[in-house]
Amino acid sequence: MKLCEFLRPASLPAARDNLRELGVKGMILAGGTALHFMQDHTPVTAVDITRLGLSYIRPDGDFYRIGATTPLSDIQRFRAPRWAMHEICRRISTHQIRNVSTLGGNICRVFPWADLPVVLLAMNARMVVYSGHEDEFTADEYFATQPAKRFLDGNILTSVKVPSLKAHHGFGSVKVVRTAAAFSMVTIAAVLELDGAQIKSARVAAGSALPFPRRLPEVEEALIGKEADPAVFKEAAARAGAAAPWRSREGMTPEYSRHLAEVSILDALERAATFARGRAE
Repeated sequence: MKLCEFLRPASLPAARDNLRELGVKGMILAGGTALHFMQDHTPVTAVDITRLGLSYIRPDGDFYRIGATTPLSDIQRFRAPRWAMHEICRRISTHQIRNVSTLGGNICRVFPWADLPVVLLAMNARMVVYSGHEDEFTADEYFATQPAKRFLDGNILTSVKVPSLKAHHGFGSVKVVRTAAAFSMVTIAAVLELDGAQIKSARVAAGSALPFPRRLPEVEEALIGKEADPAVFKEAAARAGAAAPWRSREGMTPEYSRHLAEVSILDALERAATFARGRAE
């Protein structure tokens, strides 16, 4: 992607007007860490939205609202009751990249190796998009297809609402990499709600070893109503083999990707259950 000019609008409406006027010749810019993955050399004008007050993390009812231009390092360092987003952010790339890369940049155009869509799917997050007014999309709606399509007409992601973890809810995630700063080989995230020893509800999502991040309903169905124990987790993880089109990449066969996913799902479920058991409030 070749940037030929920068615009710094003073407001969201002005930024949207700029993008609508520019059309395919305009592009939102915040952290800019994904530019070198975009091979198109068409000259474009960057619309810089980093000065629009979209960098923050704050409680919002039953959610934590995270501004779209919030750097990943801020999410990594943030701590609060009923919060777990820092767990995955500390494992994304290097600290130098996390200082620059933003939440919005990670989920407005989703690459196969992206980690945050997996976590947001598991946590049932909400994406807030400005289109002249605020529209809210569930994670299932937002990640049903490539999110970049939602922004072709100048709309702007402004924030993400992550549900605060309630009593008896637990979160677990696993990211498998060859080296600390490498892209993920497989990313798994799970949220479990326990009722005593039983699993009341479950959301499990996977990415990186798939063409696009997605939930794994077959795994979820194998968990609900069952005891939260390793045997149940292992049986549910085995359902992943038929739950998604596991792909070959970086020397990994589809069979190896599937196996790696199953092992990682088991680990994520055990972490989520341990987390949930410790959350009485």
